[in-house]
Amino acid sequence: MKERYTGKRTLLLIEDDEINRQILKEILEETYFVIATANGQEGLDILQKYGQGISAIMLDIQMPVMDGYEFLERISQDEVYSQIPVIVTTVLDSVNDEKRCLELGAADFIVKPYNPVIVKMRVENIIRLRECSCIISELELDALTGFKTRKAYYNDIEAIESDEVKSAQPVGVVFTDINGLKSINDRSGHEAGDKLIISIARDIAEAFPDANRYRLGGDEFVVLSFDKSEEAFTEKIRKLETQWQEGYSAAVGSIWLESARKLEKNVALADKQMYRDKSRYYENKVHDRRRNRCIDSDNMLRQVQNVGELLPGGFFVYHMDANEELITFNTELVKIFGCQNAEEFRKLTGNTFRGMVHPDDYAGVEDRISEQIQQEKDIDLVSYRITCKDGTEKQVFDYGRFVHTEMYGDVYYVFMSEITGE
Repeated sequence: MKERYTGKRTLLLIEDDEINRQILKEILEETYFVIATANGQEGLDILQKYGQGISAIMLDIQMPVMDGYEFLERISQDEVYSQIPVIVTTVLDSVNDEKRCLELGAADFIVKPYNPVIVKMRVENIIRLRECSCIISELELDALTGFKTRKAYYNDIEAIESDEVKSAQPVGVVFTDINGLKSINDRSGHEAGDKLIISIARDIAEAFPDANRYRLGGDEFVVLSFDKSEEAFTEKIRKLETQWQEGYSAAVGSIWLESARKLEKNVALADKQMYRDKSRYYENKVHDRRRNRCIDSDNMLRQVQNVGELLPGGFFVYHMDANEELITFNTELVKIFGCQNAEEFRKLTGNTFRGMVHPDDYAGVEDRISEQIQQEKDIDLVSYRITCKDGTEKQVFDYGRFVHTEMYGDVYYVFMSEITGE
């Protein structure tokens, strides 16, 4: 197929009759880049290639493979394609035919035989109308999803908070962020990423059909749902989270407010909740991937312990669960903490990783590990303080690696180095 010439607006002409197709091309080719095809299915294939690059569609009704009615039905269900104006080019048999085309989204009609002047004028008028509409609507509506834009979001927030009646109503706030979009863009291209964005948006619209829905940009969405009760709002969130299909999902943060008076402030709280949900997603994803590195026997663990004694720095292994209990550690780690033996070290630290880290540093360490898990790094590097037996503090670096073991389940292997006294 001839490649698109970007210096002209592009028209998609779907007409099975070769003579009519040639007539329309001759009328329009001087002004437009015309892509001509013989049936609705081929027209859909072209739309998938050019998308919103198509300025208008000229469509015959009676065609083989896929007729004009089915084509209109198909594109009416798509957020992007339904925005492209369609001019029906046919001899309509009745008012019912015209009514059906209009119901399916047709914007105008050109009746055969063609008058070149009328054809050019109607096509130009339709395109100008669409372009003017886009200039206006792009300030308020996101073209890819049909959701309101960030600009509309701020306008609505201001209007709601300043309206005495609206701001007194209860509202549920949802903040979502698509999981893994960057990986899909890198692996399969931005077209695949756009399809994922559209799929997530459709799920949100289905779960919250009457809510204010916004795409803040990229893969972030906000929903303001003015429900009668928190229970009704929670049920919608459950519906949303059960709609994810295999291979895609979004992190969700939500909050229920008895009034919308401080709406923007509470959207930020929903955003924070969303990031906690996203951290769990990436932790699970990376842990699943790393479980392929499985130590299958107690003998193998003993070999690791033996190697640990030969390392120049501290070495330890701990359970990846809420308790973070130490499984094993080397003699050098005991010395780093200023202990005389393993029993002193266990007593000092409570035999847990949490007990090894300075209390003021622990939350930051957990956050930095989560960030590196989200980046899908194989080794997590963190720095923190430790408190020795004599009360002095040291700054340490540790390099951790997640491993799944047959005997202990999920564990972290950690090498501690670059220890400096403070």
